[in-house]
Amino acid sequence: MTLERGNSLMPVHAATLMWPTGIATGAGVVAGGLSFLTALPAITIAGPIGTAIFFFALVGGGVALLGSKGDRRARRWAGQYPWRFAAGPAALAGVGVAATSLLSAGFFGAIFAGLGAAAVIWVILGIVGMVAGNKST
Repeated sequence: MTLERGNSLMPVHAATLMWPTGIATGAGVVAGGLSFLTALPAITIAGPIGTAIFFFALVGGGVALLGSKGDRRARRWAGQYPWRFAAGPAALAGVGVAATSLLSAGFFGAIFAGLGAAAVIWVILGIVGMVAGNKST
């Protein structure tokens, strides 16, 4: 994929195309499965699904920043604007965790759980992007 000059959304689209879906899905399945097994006496599904979404976004965003596949200009953009890049996976995790928390918690509890998950992922991936963005690509 080539980046066009003057198109402000093109780097965002290119950065999301380097998302490692296989690795992220594997991390989500493993984390969700372990969360389900630890809560096994009580059969709950909302917590493990929220955990799976959280780790899907966290690992996917981290591998996208640190991985060698994808468009080099998109990785450079993600390194230059790490907080903008981190906002995408954070929004994904926040909405996913809030939606699954609606099944087990109240409305305001789900909103706060989603905001908390989004804040944690935004900070972690922002810091990873700041550190990894300094390497030459």
